[in-house]
Amino acid sequence: MGETTTGVRAILSSPRVYELWATLIGGEQQRRTLTRDHFKTQPGERVLDIGCGPAELLPHLGAVEYTGIDISPSYIAAAKSRFSGDFRVGDATRIDEDLRDFDVVLSFGVLHHIDDAGVERMFAGAARALKPSGRMVTVDPVFEPGQHRIARAVISRDRGQHVRSKERYAELARTAFGDVEWTVRHDLLRFPYSHCILECRTPST
Repeated sequence: MGETTTGVRAILSSPRVYELWATLIGGEQQRRTLTRDHFKTQPGERVLDIGCGPAELLPHLGAVEYTGIDISPSYIAAAKSRFSGDFRVGDATRIDEDLRDFDVVLSFGVLHHIDDAGVERMFAGAARALKPSGRMVTVDPVFEPGQHRIARAVISRDRGQHVRSKERYAELARTAFGDVEWTVRHDLLRFPYSHCILECRTPST
């Protein structure tokens, strides 16, 4: 993964600090808005959350059957201590073969930490994990023409070293999905910031 984890950025590796930081910048409202407008999970659906962190999305998703994977053992331990679900330590680019038949695959803030080859493997694994009628939704920071200078400055200093344009995110998604749409939003946090949301359907597996 392409990630800066030294200095101040290393502090965010602690689940408690990460959750506090997310709260301060408007993370709860962000998750509510994303769930309402983009994730749109329904009761009873099987949801796979790739790079789930401490599973802070789970309370917003409703009565779903939830599986979360994350590369950080401390994040997975924190998730297990708070929530019920299937939580696994795992690599987003090598999704376990037994993870199949999901209605929805989510990836919140993961793609920009992974190089192109890894992202292609992640999309391929997500496509295999989905039902033919399933969909994948991803959310990541994006470089966008005309975006607020504060947003660009903050994003350029992100821990993830692979922030892309919306077109490049979509191009990578199309290696595994036949139908990919994007939305760029600048209103999800308490300060200027730009997110690219991909909605991917028709998994090509």
